[in-house]
Amino acid sequence: MNMAPLKPRILLIEDDPGRIATFRSWLEGSEFVLIEASSGGRAAGVLKRGMTEGIAGICLDNDLEKQPVTQSDLSLSGSMLINAITQSVPRFVPILIHSMNDQKPPRMEKSLKSAGFSVTRIRMAILTRERFQVWLEDVREYWEDMNY
Repeated sequence: MNMAPLKPRILLIEDDPGRIATFRSWLEGSEFVLIEASSGGRAAGVLKRGMTEGIAGICLDNDLEKQPVTQSDLSLSGSMLINAITQSVPRFVPILIHSMNDQKPPRMEKSLKSAGFSVTRIRMAILTRERFQVWLEDVREYWEDMNY
């Protein structure tokens, strides 16, 4: 039995429903499957070893307090997920940090780059469909290189 090739996934770590809807619309009609993690705990669950197969790109916010599932979700931020990302995600997976937080994203970017990831940082306020599509082209290239 021939299995269909795994579709590339974009892991969106974002708690704002409006932003989630924006990313959904930007990926509509593309070959990518959007995996939504709307809290730090949900993101940590997805990042557990063995659950990252097929992730071709990660869109990462820092502040994740709008949709907590558990009490510990209130204290889990994107910057606290960096260790889980570096332990479970292949280094070829591009990461887009789109956080509006002024202080954490530069440190997040530095940590991820020093671990070998390709990182783009664009604040959500200036992230347009066009800029997102440029990042998505990098995701496609890395995905194709790693899967062919």
